[in-house]
Amino acid sequence: MAGGGALNRSLGQHLQDAQPLFAEIWQALAASLQAAGLEQGVAVAGTPHSRAELREDSFARSHSLYAEWRSARGAYQGSILMHGDGLAFAEFDVLLAHPRKANWVIEAATAWGRSGAVKSELRLLPALGA
Repeated sequence: MAGGGALNRSLGQHLQDAQPLFAEIWQALAASLQAAGLEQGVAVAGTPHSRAELREDSFARSHSLYAEWRSARGAYQGSILMHGDGLAFAEFDVLLAHPRKANWVIEAATAWGRSGAVKSELRLLPALGA
């Protein structure tokens, strides 16, 4: 995706090329949630994105692929940003009480990395009144 070649490729081609990495990211997000005791995992995993676009880095002259998921009512659920060099970052909103840590809420699950090397963790917030 780097350089001028990105200008000649369609958004659809970028999305198609990104699918294997998207799948790795969803697996990492779901694994983080399951390890915390949320067996339902990422409810939107594997579903088609709601919106996608190419974003240009005017300094590096490269494109990043941005895709996001929204509920049927339009509420933001999560997004993935995949840079031209293959590095990606994803976040999926959870907003549920942590099932094993009574004083914490899971705000989001995040994942980052490249194909074959994706890491994930939960972003926690103190529960109100804790």
